Amino acid sequence: MAHVTLSDGLAIWQLVYYVVTLICSIFVSFRHGLARSSGWIFLTIFSIIRVVGCSAQIATITATSDTAETIATILGFLGLSPLLLATLGILTRVYYYLLERPYNTVFNLFVAKIVQIPAVVALILCIVGATSADTAADIMTQDTVKDGVIVYLVVLILLILLTIGAYITRHVTERRGERTMLLIITLSLPFLLVRIINSLLLIFDKHFQDSTAEGSTSSVLTELFMARIEEMIVVLFYLYAGLTHKAVPEGDHGKRTNKEKIAHRAARGDFGDGRLGVISLAIATAGASFKRENDKPSQNDQDAEIGLVQYRTTR
Repeated sequence: MAHVTLSDGLAIWQLVYYVVTLICSIFVSFRHGLARSSGWIFLTIFSIIRVVGCSAQIATITATSDTAETIATILGFLGLSPLLLATLGILTRVYYYLLERPYNTVFNLFVAKIVQIPAVVALILCIVGATSADTAADIMTQDTVKDGVIVYLVVLILLILLTIGAYITRHVTERRGERTMLLIITLSLPFLLVRIINSLLLIFDKHFQDSTAEGSTSSVLTELFMARIEEMIVVLFYLYAGLTHKAVPEGDHGKRTNKEKIAHRAARGDFGDGRLGVISLAIATAGASFKRENDKPSQNDQDAEIGLVQYRTTR
């Protein structure tokens, strides 16, 4: 009879959790716009990674080879990148309401990319290092994996600096911006820091590596309280923000037309420059064009622009 370890039990618990978050994140992603820059799509990617990783860990109960264990270990490192990118996406929304035009657009196009690029580089480094290892235990000794985790730490530091900058900007401009979003990011950063510290210990502390390889109860509990719970809390925070925050706010004269919604989302950065963002924008534009042929807009473009300006100043 197969022996179920404490790690296997935790994997089953996480699997149930991330199946639920996957469904919720898909809903939130469609609600706010399918785009890389919006942040929500990364919660879906993260949930998929954790569902596959937990399934691989559960498969080790009856597996006769090390393949399932290797997959579970690799995906454990890859989860950091989507979480950091989701944080960046939400932070981009905050800056959109804090900055005047065209500075909010400049932030989306340049400053956000400065953080996004190293996050993607760290992901690539971890993938290369993990796939180069002969066994699951060797993954933690790969230099490229170590470099990737260090880059993750750099990305987190940049996110912390941007968050501090958001509070300073909010004070200088006297704009509320996305207060709830900014608060959620602030609460999430300490959990992300603990999560990265756990990864640093895992690859640089020899004693920590040995205890993890042995699968001792203490190492499993350490991973639970320094990594898994932190990830769950951050995902819960971001899903709460996505479910409670209005995707497209209503104007001063009733609901916005589809044309106004597209203009608002495009300016706010909901549509990225990647293929997914282009497809999302194309679908939304086509839908708006079709509806405009059948329905008259509730107000003209000039009123729509005034409504957008008034909304940003009141936020």
